[in-house]
Amino acid sequence: MYFTTPRAWDNLPLRLTTEEIRDPYEVIHEYYSAHDMPRARQILNKWLCSTSKEKPSKLSASGLQFFYERTELLIEAAFLVEQLDNSGRKAITIQGEDEEEIDLMNPRLFCAWIRQSKGEAIAYREVWENFPRSLTYKEFLNPYQVLGKFFSFLTLGEWRELLRELFSMGISRRTFLDETLDFDMLGIKKHLEKLIEAGHLIDVREYRQSFYDKIINETNQKKDEA
Repeated sequence: MYFTTPRAWDNLPLRLTTEEIRDPYEVIHEYYSAHDMPRARQILNKWLCSTSKEKPSKLSASGLQFFYERTELLIEAAFLVEQLDNSGRKAITIQGEDEEEIDLMNPRLFCAWIRQSKGEAIAYREVWENFPRSLTYKEFLNPYQVLGKFFSFLTLGEWRELLRELFSMGISRRTFLDETLDFDMLGIKKHLEKLIEAGHLIDVREYRQSFYDKIINETNQKKDEA
């Protein structure tokens, strides 16, 4: 491990409630109810940038703490989801033999907002901001692939302890440059960004899109009845 000798409970979800452990997918959904993906990515970058500077992060201490705690829950939920059979989940985009090539820029794959349900066009800037640009082609089609790589880079216990160290640096003048620990900051940033973007795809494809489709169907039914 990066920091301490492994303990028996290091690879257990210590922050999740019993209900959240039963349905870790819902935890992923709730994460993006608190922070949309572009905002989460922005906060992450500011947080990690602050760990190499002696000045504390420009983010408020309470705001950073909230993001840190929510991200820790996201990681624990991802750990549980990674151990499940996700082969039949809606978040996986599969091209049928008789189908045309998948349109990767189709907003339904990565950008589902309430304006779509009202028949309003999505601004090009919104589409761009919500596109998961750090994922590979295969990861974009199957975001669950990201989870295995995430926990191959660090174990659950290592991620949890790493986040604690990064949070401490983010609210103080400590930096990872001052520490004797060997931080692979580029690797850490890459995997955290991929997790946030993969979770976003899971949230959009498995929760938000079906919710908005339901609203659209109800609206169309009311129009037909009128």
